[in-house]
Amino acid sequence: MESYLEFVVACNDDTKDMLIAELAEIGYDGFVESDNGFSAFIPQALYQEQISNEVFSKYGITPENMPHSVIMPQNWNAQWEANYEPIIVANKILVCAPFHQLDMAYEHALIIQPKNTFGTGHHETTQLVLELMLGVSFADKMVFDFGCGTGVLGLMALKLGAKQIIGNDIDEWCVDNITENKSLNNLTDFEFRLGGLSQLKQEELFDAILANINKNILLESFKTLAKHAKPESVLLISGFYEKDLADIKYAAEFYRFDYITHLTKNEWCAVQFKFS
Repeated sequence: MESYLEFVVACNDDTKDMLIAELAEIGYDGFVESDNGFSAFIPQALYQEQISNEVFSKYGITPENMPHSVIMPQNWNAQWEANYEPIIVANKILVCAPFHQLDMAYEHALIIQPKNTFGTGHHETTQLVLELMLGVSFADKMVFDFGCGTGVLGLMALKLGAKQIIGNDIDEWCVDNITENKSLNNLTDFEFRLGGLSQLKQEELFDAILANINKNILLESFKTLAKHAKPESVLLISGFYEKDLADIKYAAEFYRFDYITHLTKNEWCAVQFKFS
């Protein structure tokens, strides 16, 4: 077993996802969110101070002022499993890890192999979208899972009867993780594409679009998403605070996504739109 370095990063949500993606590329393999940023973990043997400092500085973070500590060797898997709890959404959806006992009392159950704590269903935005999905008919629908991460939303859509999922993400770790999660849930109709929205083919149209990303990316993406939405299709989005709802609604409605409803939890927000 090896020791780890922990860095406590203070940043806003728009910066968080991009910074985590870059840190993952230089050896950081664990991230835990907090109200004002996140903690990043890297094996001490892989830590390169100059490279790390360059990444942090790129996002306006002064490395010298960042709290950090050394965590001595321990059984990381045992620690992770001991602190990782299943989640329950609307008393109908259970999201758990492979090392949990599957409780069949719930209407829907998803098994998600946790990676870096993201896309596991624990964040409020994921739970909100899952709850909105319960009120949408996915039967025999073509679905696009934009920025799919571990695939939790797309896999849930398949559980709800979707015909096929196309998902994309810019993070390479998603390739193996989604393959694993498909297998864990005995689901096959999920096609993953590595990259951004350019991975969509011009002729591809969807009955439903799922996107749990962040405000800025959503605002930039409505124009493209509208080109791939069928009339009357559903758009479920999250990744922003309730205070940003007016901006999101204004931009979405400009591209013919009509507001239907929204949910909130701990100031986070998820919205349902219909394409006209």
